[in-house]
Amino acid sequence: MFRRLWSGLPADPDFPADLEKLGYFINEDDEIRSIENPNNYFKYFISRNSRWNDRQRFAMNQALQNEIHKRLEKLDMQKCLLPIGTKDPSKPHIPIFVSRDLPLKKRVVVIFGESTQDLGILAHRVLGTAGGVNKGSLVSIVTELQKQHTSSTDSSPPGIILANMGELVWWPEGKRAVSHWAFDNAPAKSAVHNGNLITDKNLIKGNENPKLHVNYIFDQVIPLLVKDNVGIDVIGVGDGADFVEQYLDLPAVWEKWKKRINCLALVGGLHPVWELHSKDFATEFLKNKARAYATSLEPAGIPLSGPEGNPKTTTFTSLGCPVFSSGESHFTEVTLIAGAGLVLDWLQEVAMTPEGEDYANPKFEIVYADPVNDDDPDWSQWKEGEAEEEKGDKEESEFKKEFVETDGKDGDQPGLVLLTRPDNS
Repeated sequence: MFRRLWSGLPADPDFPADLEKLGYFINEDDEIRSIENPNNYFKYFISRNSRWNDRQRFAMNQALQNEIHKRLEKLDMQKCLLPIGTKDPSKPHIPIFVSRDLPLKKRVVVIFGESTQDLGILAHRVLGTAGGVNKGSLVSIVTELQKQHTSSTDSSPPGIILANMGELVWWPEGKRAVSHWAFDNAPAKSAVHNGNLITDKNLIKGNENPKLHVNYIFDQVIPLLVKDNVGIDVIGVGDGADFVEQYLDLPAVWEKWKKRINCLALVGGLHPVWELHSKDFATEFLKNKARAYATSLEPAGIPLSGPEGNPKTTTFTSLGCPVFSSGESHFTEVTLIAGAGLVLDWLQEVAMTPEGEDYANPKFEIVYADPVNDDDPDWSQWKEGEAEEEKGDKEESEFKKEFVETDGKDGDQPGLVLLTRPDNS
């Protein structure tokens, strides 16, 4: 009888979470390059076995995140462990970044990234290739925010909170929180084990999923670290924007926060306005104090739609607020990178509203429409086409009714076939 011992399974591959040991370095352009061949970026496919590729990617992501966190700390950002009050780093917790002097700030910018990204990361497709470490991470965003003014009468920079929407799974062996993807590709018992199982011991109290993390930031972190009279600017990226909208749309929540939210930037968000229930939030706030930045082939800053939407474009614009091109044509994770200047300039514009005045979006005259290709069907007339199709079906049915078949004398052969068409006159 054949018997295989656990010890006979192939060992899980192991890679060090160190750039140099992985064979890479950061060049003078802030890009990740191969030590062996500086013309090459990171190479994911090192094996035909996907487990080896993913385990190397896991180590690379850890190494890059360590570098980004060092840079954020140099920008006077510090880690805060959640749940609040966590003192033992070996217990389940997640980190966020906050400005060291956050309690002293009179304006605070809160950034909610995508639920697929690690803390501090915007897009690995930029971080690990052309663009570089700063551009592909929140280091570039924090750097620019620290150049801004709090208000028209206060030249000090705003405070910053970086939420951690992605790393919500506790990895006991690593004594840290990781993303779902990272947890699947963390060290396993063997190279052929089918991932790691998430149980209650891997959940972090109050931050079990992205929605609850948004709740925790607003309900626990901001009240504790930010003064009650301080205004909040919110940036949401991708599904992070959607989760923020869902939270603020709750009537009791909006009643609490409506006087403190200065503005809301929805970068790559896709939450339909018709799914919002708070009339005050959906029709008043979004129209006057929110802007969306969508993936589009148009240059950054081109107005695509007003708050009412634009039926002349295939870009989804039913968001309840003015919609602009982010400058990124395809990838949601790159929208904040491509439209960073546009988004942050608008936040500064809102902040510089003269004291005593209430900011509101200007009324935009939208003339944009998707370019028309003569070879493409005119889908704007789809209802008329559907009506024509129904009319054709009806005529065919009438035609069949007029098909008359008469039997011959023997009853087994048709003696006469009479065809008549419906009179369309």
